[in-house]
Amino acid sequence: MRQLKLPLEIEKLIDISDPVYTFCEVMDHIDLSRYFVEKGYKTGHPRCDAQKLLKVILFAFMENGICSLREIEKLCRNDIRYMYLLDGMKTPSFATFGNLIRNELTDSIEQIFEDINSYIFAKDHVDLQHTYIDGTKIEANANRYTWV
Repeated sequence: MRQLKLPLEIEKLIDISDPVYTFCEVMDHIDLSRYFVEKGYKTGHPRCDAQKLLKVILFAFMENGICSLREIEKLCRNDIRYMYLLDGMKTPSFATFGNLIRNELTDSIEQIFEDINSYIFAKDHVDLQHTYIDGTKIEANANRYTWV
């Protein structure tokens, strides 16, 4: 019988150049606590950390444009980078992600994106006055001899 041995620190399994580290660095500098009001529920399971759930959702959208909440749940169960983002939290269900999006993020997601963009612009000194087009030509899949 084979037994899998994993290190106690998940970070050791993730490559140092993985985008999850850059993503975490940016998200750690954004104050997300003002967007999530902690409601004091006295019954039921303890609530999942909304900030960690938001990080998982944004990383899934950033990494591969995943919009399916069931696919995000599957990634949290199987992908070590998503486990790193959850930081030891039990894998949330797709309904938990849906409730967060529907109940918490509907009004504040645009402001969160503005905060993320302003941090990136300030840190990396991004100039929004100039736009560059590189002129790359890519062959289309539908029409074999047509170039876009």
